[in-house]
Amino acid sequence: MEPESRFRPEIPGLPELPQIVDAKTKGLRLQGTLAKALPGIKNAGSMTNVRRMEAEQYAAEIGAAFEISRQQKQRSNAIARAKNRQMERAAKQFGVR
Repeated sequence: MEPESRFRPEIPGLPELPQIVDAKTKGLRLQGTLAKALPGIKNAGSMTNVRRMEAEQYAAEIGAAFEISRQQKQRSNAIARAKNRQMERAAKQFGVR
């Protein structure tokens, strides 16, 4: 240790340093992964009412959308059949002159 000088300021004492955390890759990866108990669930096997209602609403909306697309396809097919019949009639009349 150096002798004290009257021109050099006094160095204050350092507080104790905190404990060093394991900074290796293995230690950092495992940090904050301790097993924590989850709160108990009364009906662990079934969904809550809100989730069930959301699932029912979603299924109903998907069904409605499917019904709309089915009707559109059915109408499109009917129009295509009518156009085909009209083209066949026009082709038959073309050769009858």
